[in-house]
Amino acid sequence: MSAANSYSAQGAILTIGTAAGAKTITAISKANPAVITSAAHGLADGTVVKISAVAGMTEINGKVGVVISLTANTFELRGVDSTNYTTYTSGGSATPSAARLGNWETWSGFDGQASDIDVTDLDSLAMEYRAGLQDNGQLTLGVQVSDTDDGQQALRGSLAAAGPASPFVITFKNGKTRSFQAYCKQFSEQGGVNQVVKGSVTCRITGAVTRG
Repeated sequence: MSAANSYSAQGAILTIGTAAGAKTITAISKANPAVITSAAHGLADGTVVKISAVAGMTEINGKVGVVISLTANTFELRGVDSTNYTTYTSGGSATPSAARLGNWETWSGFDGQASDIDVTDLDSLAMEYRAGLQDNGQLTLGVQVSDTDDGQQALRGSLAAAGPASPFVITFKNGKTRSFQAYCKQFSEQGGVNQVVKGSVTCRITGAVTRG
């Protein structure tokens, strides 16, 4: 096989969410999770958003979380605890974002398999099967933990949201891509002597994986 047909994992980029127009904020509660008021926001469950330009509750600026819609005008920002923040006074935007994962060291995944459908009947001489739907399995990530990294905040928000999938895209240095929907189901941390704190993340893939 020619090495020219291979490509490096080094330089790969993982993003979570999709960029779109900003939504105007008119109120934010002190709660866990924070509840944001934004008239006719139109945001679907699983949308990754980043908060900016808020006055009063300035601690929330730069935070990234995952939307759980409550009403046409309000949504929870899962992964963001505003309980002890200062009081919101005015302004701010919630911007749907493609949050880039930083401090990313390793990944593995797309490890599922098709199910087996048993079609054996009384005329069968042995067990008979047909292939069922493809299960694309999980994506496992190794990271150096950062509480301020946009991508890691999005993963923790997805974990807190408990289920709605968000768009994931892996883009390799040569432009090849893997696009899919997934949600975070585990984000564990570990450390040791003379080590940085590291995280192990497991995301469940739902639906198809598109290779670009």
